Amino acid sequence: MELCVSYAVMGLLNPELFPQPPSAAAQGPERILSLLEADASASISSEMPPGFLAKLAEHAAAEGCVDDLAHPLFTSLAAAARRETILTNFQGPLRQLAALLECKALRFPFVTHPDFKPRGAVAPPMLPPHIAMSMGGQPPQPAPGAPPNGRAYEQSLLGAFLRPSGMPPDGIADLVASGGPTQTVAAQLFAGVSKSSPHQVEANLTTLRLSSQLLRDGVHVVIAHLLRCKEAQPRVFEWLGGAISTNQERATEMYRQGQEASGNAASLGFVYNLCHVLLKFCEPFADPWSPQVAKIDSTFLLSAHRFDCAKDTRLSASEDALMHWLDPRNEDARQRYLRHAAASEAAAPAEASNPSEALPVSETFGTISEYFFCTARALHVGFVPGADKLAHLDQQHYRMHQEIRRLRESGEDPARLEQLERQQEDLTATRLCYEAHLNDKAFTGAALRFQLLVLGWHLRTVAEAAGSSETDAMGLVIPKLPLPPTPPKLFACQPEHLMDNALKTLQFCGRYDREQIEALTDQQLALVLTFCVVFLGAPKYVTNPYLRAHLTEVLAQFVPRKDARSATGFRQHRMAAVLAGHAIAREHLPAHLMQFFVDIEFTGSHTQFHDKFTYRHHMAQVLEHLWTIPEYREAIVAVSQRKERFVRFVNFILNDALYCMDEALRKLAKIREVELEMKDVAAWNAAEEEHRNDRASELRAAEEQGGYFMQLANEIVRMLHYLSSDARVAAALLAEELRDRVANMLNHFVMRLVGPSCLELKVADMSKYHFDPWRLLAEIAEIYLHLAGSANGGDFVAAVVADQRSFDAALFDRAVDKVLHRMLKETNLEAFKALIKRLREAEQEQAEMEEDLGEVPDEFLCLITAELMRDPVTLPSSQSVVERAAILRHLLSDSTDPFNRATLTEDMLVPNDELKERIAAWKAERLAEKKKDQVMDVG
Repeated sequence: MELCVSYAVMGLLNPELFPQPPSAAAQGPERILSLLEADASASISSEMPPGFLAKLAEHAAAEGCVDDLAHPLFTSLAAAARRETILTNFQGPLRQLAALLECKALRFPFVTHPDFKPRGAVAPPMLPPHIAMSMGGQPPQPAPGAPPNGRAYEQSLLGAFLRPSGMPPDGIADLVASGGPTQTVAAQLFAGVSKSSPHQVEANLTTLRLSSQLLRDGVHVVIAHLLRCKEAQPRVFEWLGGAISTNQERATEMYRQGQEASGNAASLGFVYNLCHVLLKFCEPFADPWSPQVAKIDSTFLLSAHRFDCAKDTRLSASEDALMHWLDPRNEDARQRYLRHAAASEAAAPAEASNPSEALPVSETFGTISEYFFCTARALHVGFVPGADKLAHLDQQHYRMHQEIRRLRESGEDPARLEQLERQQEDLTATRLCYEAHLNDKAFTGAALRFQLLVLGWHLRTVAEAAGSSETDAMGLVIPKLPLPPTPPKLFACQPEHLMDNALKTLQFCGRYDREQIEALTDQQLALVLTFCVVFLGAPKYVTNPYLRAHLTEVLAQFVPRKDARSATGFRQHRMAAVLAGHAIAREHLPAHLMQFFVDIEFTGSHTQFHDKFTYRHHMAQVLEHLWTIPEYREAIVAVSQRKERFVRFVNFILNDALYCMDEALRKLAKIREVELEMKDVAAWNAAEEEHRNDRASELRAAEEQGGYFMQLANEIVRMLHYLSSDARVAAALLAEELRDRVANMLNHFVMRLVGPSCLELKVADMSKYHFDPWRLLAEIAEIYLHLAGSANGGDFVAAVVADQRSFDAALFDRAVDKVLHRMLKETNLEAFKALIKRLREAEQEQAEMEEDLGEVPDEFLCLITAELMRDPVTLPSSQSVVERAAILRHLLSDSTDPFNRATLTEDMLVPNDELKERIAAWKAERLAEKKKDQVMDVG
C-alpha cells in the first residue's frame, strides 16, 4: 500500500514520469475527483481502496507537497460549485469536497489555498446598457486595493458552496448575476402561480426547502471538518467573521425598509445559508439551562477580536461612557464622559471610573463564544433583514390586492388592472421564495431556540454583573427585582441588536409560524415572560423605548386569541396558564405595563405620536387579559392607589381615547360621503376620471385609517369600562386632575354617537371598520354608572353637568330610547334612568347656584379655565394664581409654568389660603344675600 501510495503521488504531481494517456496526464491531481463517487453517503467509490485517499494525503503532507496535490482539487470543485444553482446538481461538488476533507491532512491546505481568504473587493457585474441607462450608469466599481467586500466572500473558495439559494435577488447586481429575471428560482418554480393548484405550490415549496436543507447540511459537514483541525480553526473563524462583517449594510434601517442591496454585498441567500449553518453549530449548547452557557464570554463584542462594533448602539451606555470604561486612563474620554453624565439622566454612574479599574476585556475566546457571537451577528445581517423584507412584501401585496379588487369591482381602467395583476403574479412568486426559506420550520425552530439562549444570556449577564441573582425552577440564573438603579457596565455596553434580534425572531414566529411559539415548553415560555417583565420596567437598562416596545408585542402572544380552536386553542390556553402562574409577572408586570404606557409617549422620534398607538394596542390586549385573572387584577388595583403614577397613566388613556375616537368617526363620515356619491351610479360614471380616482383614493385611506383608529378606540373604552367596574379604581379615576376630563370625554362620545350628526356615521358595512355603535354606547353608559356609584360619584355627576360643550340630558334620554333599552340589563337600565334624573337635578342646582352668585370678580377666576376657583394655588415663578386641578392637568403633559415656561412640578405649587378664604366668604355673602332677597320676595 505504501509503495502504491508513493507512486500515485508522483504520478499525479509529475505525470511525465509515468506513461499514461495525454488526457489523463493533463488532468494531474484532478484525476482524484473522477474517482470520487458523489453519492448520498459521500463515501469513496469502489475504484479507490478504502483508506487510500487518506494515505495519499498523509504521504503528500509528509513529503511537503500536499498543497500541490490539494489546491487544484479545491479550485476545480469551487469552480464546479459556482456553475450550479439550488435547482441543479450542487450536491456533486459539495459531496466531493466533504469526502476530501474527511482526510485530516487535507484540511489545513484548504484554508491555506490562495482563494480561501479574499484578497480584495470583487466588482459587481456590469449591467446591460439599457438597464445601466435607466439606473443612471453602471454600479460603482471598487477602488484598486479596496478591502474584500461581501461579494468577494461569496466568490471565495468556501463561499462558492454557500452561494446556491432560492432567495430572490434583492438588487439589480444580484439579478444580473443570477442570469436575469427568467433564470431566478421564482421564475422557474412559481411562474404563473395564480393558475397553479395549492398542491403544486406546496410541492414546489417543499422541493426548495429540501434542496436548501441538503446544501446547508453539506456545508455544515465541510466546516465541521475544518474546525476539527486545530491549525485551521483560527482561519475559519476569521473567514466567518469577515463574511458576516462585509454584509453589514443589510442590517441598516434603509435596507430593512426596502432599499436594494449595493453591488458590494453578497446575496441574501449566501448570508441566509451561513446563518443556518452557524445555528447547527450552536445546537449542542442552545439550551439556556445548559452548563455550557457559562462559557459564553460577554466581553467578546467589546473587543476587536472578531467584529468591529464601534458604531453599534449599546443597550444603555453612551459612546463616551464606553470609551471611558474601556480606557479610564484616557483623560479626554473621562472628561467627555463626565460632561455627558452631567447633562443627561444617564444610566451610567455619575462618577468617573478609577484609572486602575478598566472594564476587563478578554484577549482570547473559546469556541463556544465564537459560535455564539458569530451566529448572533450572522442573524443580524441575514435572517432578521430577510424577515423585514418579507413583512415589507406582505404590505405591498396587501395594498396591491386591495387596488386590484377595487378596479375589478368598479370596472374602470382595464389596462392598469392587467398591469397590476402581472405585478401581483411576480410579487407572489418572490414572496413564496422568501417564505420557503424564512418560514422553514427547521430554520425557524433553530433560530427560536438560539434566541431563547440569547434571552437567558442577557438575564445571566445582568444577574452576575449586578451581584444580585436568584435561580428559576430549572436552575437558570436570573436577576432579582427590583433591579439595582445603575445597570452593570458589562450589560450596559452590549450592542442592543442582540436583544432586538431575539425579540424580532419571537415576533416573526408569532406572525408566520405561531406553532413554534406554542410548542415551547412551560420552562421556555416562563423564560420569555421573565425576560419581558424584567426589562419592560428597566428604562435605565434598556434606554431605547422602541426596543422595550417590542416586549409588549411578545407579551401579547400570551393572550389567547378569541378565534382559537381545537389544538391551537389548547396550546394558547397553556401559554395563558404559564402567564397566570408566573410569580415574577404577577408581582411586577401590571406596574411595568402601566408605566411603559406612559413612557412610550416620549420616544424622542419624529414619529412618536403615531408609533405609540401600535404599542399601546398590544398593552391594551395584555391588560384586558390580566384583568380576568384575580391575582393580576389585585395588582392593577394596587397600582391605581399610587396616585401620581396612575393619574399619568389615565391621562394618556383619555388623550388616546379622544383622538382615536374623533379620528375614527371623522373617517367614517368621509366613507359615508363617498359611498353616497358612488351609489348614484349615473352621476358617478359621468364624473371626470380624475375626480373618481381622487375620491376612490380618499375612500381607501379613510377605510384603512377608520378601521385602525376605531379598533384602538374600542380597546381604550373597554379598558375604562373594566377598570371602572372596581370601586377602588373608579375612585382613583375621579382624582381632581382627572374628574373633569373623564366626564367631558364621556359626554363628547355620547354627543357624537346619538347627537344630531350621528347619521353621518351610518356606513354600508360597520363591522368592516370595527364599528358597533350600540355596543360602544352600552359600554359608555356602564362607565357612567360605575363612576357615579363610586365614593366620589357626587363630584363626578357635578362634573358631567358642568360640561357646557357636550352635555345635554336629552341625548341621554335618546340613548335610552334608541339603543340602551335593548343593550343594557334591566337593573342597569333602571340605574341609568335614575342617573339621568340625578343629572337633571344636578344641572338645575348648578344653574341656580350660578344665578345666585351672579358675576364673579376677575380675581376669583382661574387664569387657565376662566372659572370660579375652589382651591387656588400660586405658581412660584410667574406668580399667577390658578385652580389646583387645572394646573395639575397641565402638568400631566407639560412640566412647565404655562405663563413663562419655567420648570414647574406639583410640589412647587403654593396654596393661596388667603384667596381661598376670600372666595369662600364671597360665596357665603352672595348666597346669604340671595336667600334674603328670596325671603323678602315671599313676604
